[in-house]
Amino acid sequence: MNEALVGCSLSDVLEKLEKGKIGHRAAMEWLNIESQDDLVEIMHVNGRLMPGHQPMRVTPATVALVRSITRPIAAAKR
Repeated sequence: MNEALVGCSLSDVLEKLEKGKIGHRAAMEWLNIESQDDLVEIMHVNGRLMPGHQPMRVTPATVALVRSITRPIAAAKR
């Protein structure tokens, strides 16, 4: 394990990774995981972005679809 990460909290490790101060491999070793998919999921669940990644953009069509599904249907006029 990277000696610079000894005694660090999860938050510290994820912040260092997000800022590019440590590499993917060092973070994965600290987290004891083997999959980069798991690393990405851990970062996203904790509100962080992988270095070089951009937040996913939601298209207006998707927003409209979600709104139409989640909003209650107006009462039928009698």
